[in-house]
Amino acid sequence: MRWLGRFIRAGLWLWAVSFLAVLAWTFLWPMERPLPRGDAIICLGAAVDQAGRIDQASRRRAEACAELARAGAAPIVVFSGGPRQPGLPTAAAGMSEAAEATGMGGALVLREGASYSTLHNALFSLELVAPSARLILVTEAFHLPRAWASFRAMGARDLALVPSERLRRDARGYAWHMLLRESLAIWFNLARYGAWRIGGAVGIDPATRVAWLH
Repeated sequence: MRWLGRFIRAGLWLWAVSFLAVLAWTFLWPMERPLPRGDAIICLGAAVDQAGRIDQASRRRAEACAELARAGAAPIVVFSGGPRQPGLPTAAAGMSEAAEATGMGGALVLREGASYSTLHNALFSLELVAPSARLILVTEAFHLPRAWASFRAMGARDLALVPSERLRRDARGYAWHMLLRESLAIWFNLARYGAWRIGGAVGIDPATRVAWLH
């Protein structure tokens, strides 16, 4: 069983490196940068409850997208995020309402309300805008690299990254557990994407493959 011990140690080492990488880019990411210019802003959703109320992370992302739109960064804003459960109000709807309440500067608002993961965000958002479009992704700094990788994997090529904040907060301050979650989510993301691609190569139907990206 020596191989099992080696496997566990390798997994722990890989997780530790991933965690340190997430920690580094979260707090070293430049928050003040020149205004990006693109064809569309993509606002990635976080949590939403059964009544359609978005959490503070989603609200801050929506407000950051509205600020970019008012500044003329792009003429289109896509709010991407599904419901807590099928048939309920979506995060996309809640975020667009929050953004429109602060003013959108005349930008066209599109809602993508079918996604349940970052890979879904990428796949479904790119059905609303051309993959060749210049896209501006907005989410927290800790989530930006995985968002970038997801959109690249789904065909986007020109991506600017804008943090809404470094790391979401709760009543006690920074939500540090999100760094742990993200260091694991990177690998789950990669595994789900790999299964999706392999499934396509062997002829599994698209609906089944899309469900794997949840």
